Amino acid sequence: MATVKTVTTADAAAKLDELLWVVLWQPLGLPRDIRHTLSLEGEEFELLAQENGQVVGGLVAVWTGGTEIELRHLAVASHAQGHGIGRSLVTEFYRIAKTKNCERIHTIARNTSGEFFRMLGFQTAPGQAPEHPIFREHGISFELMERFVEQGTPADCSTAARSRGG
Repeated sequence: MATVKTVTTADAAAKLDELLWVVLWQPLGLPRDIRHTLSLEGEEFELLAQENGQVVGGLVAVWTGGTEIELRHLAVASHAQGHGIGRSLVTEFYRIAKTKNCERIHTIARNTSGEFFRMLGFQTAPGQAPEHPIFREHGISFELMERFVEQGTPADCSTAARSRGG
């Protein structure tokens, strides 16, 4: 079982950067520092999932407004995918967003992760998703997605899927 914690040290931040690069960007031939090129203005929030002392997942979000936060990056090590680590990261992220009176979480999901986000209660958001030639070369397109934070409900993201019949 993975434990999910807020990133609070430089060592944990470096491990998160490495995981994001290996899982999300190295396979596309993007440079190691691409995360900083893609960063947004705002207060960043990071989570790290570890299992048996190994980093197996990570999440990066940025506050984009008083009551809105964007989930920027979510990655799970290939050997750990399909074991609920991504769900655990998003569930903890949702719980924290609720405690900070967040009203809306939004993300730009890859076409390979849209269904995952739908299972966690996200839906297609209005607007035009960005395009990027390097991602397009690899068959990756994007979808704008959002989830409204329901105050007074359980933080477990699986609740949304069950209530929608999922």
